[in-house]
Amino acid sequence: MADIHKTGYNFQPLKGYEHFEATTQIILKEIIARNLPFEILDAQNNLIAVKHNNKEYIIHEGTISDANSLIAYWISNDKWMTKQFLQRKGISHAKGFLLQSEAALKNINDLKFPLVVKPMDTDHGIAVSTNLGNIKEIQKAVKNAFKYSKKVIIEEYHPGQEYRFLVIDEQVRAIAFREPANITGNGKDTIDSLIKTKNQNRGDDYTHPLLKIKTDEEVLRHLEKQHLSLQSVPGNGQKIFLRNNSNLSTGGDSIDVTDDLPDLYKEVAIEAAQAAGLKIAGIDIIIKNPQAAPSPQNYIVVELNAPAMLSMHDFPYIGKNRQVEKYVLDVIFSSK
Repeated sequence: MADIHKTGYNFQPLKGYEHFEATTQIILKEIIARNLPFEILDAQNNLIAVKHNNKEYIIHEGTISDANSLIAYWISNDKWMTKQFLQRKGISHAKGFLLQSEAALKNINDLKFPLVVKPMDTDHGIAVSTNLGNIKEIQKAVKNAFKYSKKVIIEEYHPGQEYRFLVIDEQVRAIAFREPANITGNGKDTIDSLIKTKNQNRGDDYTHPLLKIKTDEEVLRHLEKQHLSLQSVPGNGQKIFLRNNSNLSTGGDSIDVTDDLPDLYKEVAIEAAQAAGLKIAGIDIIIKNPQAAPSPQNYIVVELNAPAMLSMHDFPYIGKNRQVEKYVLDVIFSSK
């Protein structure tokens, strides 16, 4: 409990709806607050129907609705297609190529190390490997990525901090800095023990905004690069990052920075959402220096997410509740 009070993280599951994903719980809470009639269509798939002004709206996973067109959803769900639409609008993104088989790795000479490997059409950082420095690491990551998708993207790695911009109806309503999974040493406990302690206040799935840190192959690889293992004992106050990708699904921390980033990057996020025609979107942007003007050297748009996770903005690890569900429901209700 001390960790919760220290960070301000205070998520409480919605009574009676604890089995829904946190984003759906947040939307349901707002629907109930507005005293609107609703129906649970498929609890397992987070599918609900709500009535407003004599019209019915179907909402899947809290944000998937008629607010985004089918074509916009399809573009954002395909990471390679997303690149094409970003390029059309002159929006900076990572140089890369699409693999349809492991044999196509010969094209790797066209890219500059370090590199990133990721499946073309998965979410939540599944099988994403970053900051890969040699061909052996690439081959291993590609083999793993092909377990999850028929096509794999290899692209150049861009250093910097990753931010999630929540764009709703051409306005940025919240920005979260997502810090990769990490622990802070106390001079006594092993990394493995510190992970278990931090995991106590987190969920095993998306019924909670913050998820447990998973000690998978990527974590072990990342520790090895730092000459560490799960049995290492970090010094008091020493912060150890356990992976490069900052997905909350792999134990990352969300930190609210909505008031801290300049409007120039908010405009980039809005343009990225517009490139695919998305009314509701989570835009992932890596920025080297947030105070410098946007340029291909200073930022890249990583992904467009039509299923936009709202819970990271309402219940960040550090920061204030942005109550983004109010704006989401308003744009959904304006879609008919």
